[in-house]
Amino acid sequence: MAKQPDPEETFVQLVVTHQAALRAFVLSLLPGSSEVDDVIQETNSEIWQKRGEFRIGTNFKSWMFSVAKFKVLSSWRDQSRRKEWAMPEETLTKLIDRVETGNLGSTEVRLEALRACLQQLRPVDRGLILRRYIGEHSLGKLAAEVGRNAESLKVSLHRIRMALRTCVTHKTRMEELNP
Repeated sequence: MAKQPDPEETFVQLVVTHQAALRAFVLSLLPGSSEVDDVIQETNSEIWQKRGEFRIGTNFKSWMFSVAKFKVLSSWRDQSRRKEWAMPEETLTKLIDRVETGNLGSTEVRLEALRACLQQLRPVDRGLILRRYIGEHSLGKLAAEVGRNAESLKVSLHRIRMALRTCVTHKTRMEELNP
């Protein structure tokens, strides 16, 4: 007789598997916000508390994103009370709807494409992008570190981002054509 998988273990695996998609979802709704990590943590905490409500075999990512959506809205309201957010709530709601109706399944494909495209960059360019966006260095600080003026670095980063965008678009189209 086959042993039934432990539902809690299955749930934990689903949470771990979908963390990159959750981060991409929250980042797409709160770009540049210092609240992203907090919203992700609050979402994970709430889905853990509500794990008994989730039915294995149903769409976990959709369920998790619906929880995240309400956490994003709550964070937005808190930020707007503190005057840290300039986007009207109606605009944020439309953005959430647009992101939700988009092809959310492609998030993982796009992340994989981005990883591959980052590896194709020249090491110097990859280092600039990673330090600027992953290390969250300000433009001025990064310019000082690499011995360039901020304006020329801004142009270089823009060119690198455009190259990454083109590469990711190409790779995701290839994936769509050859699944």
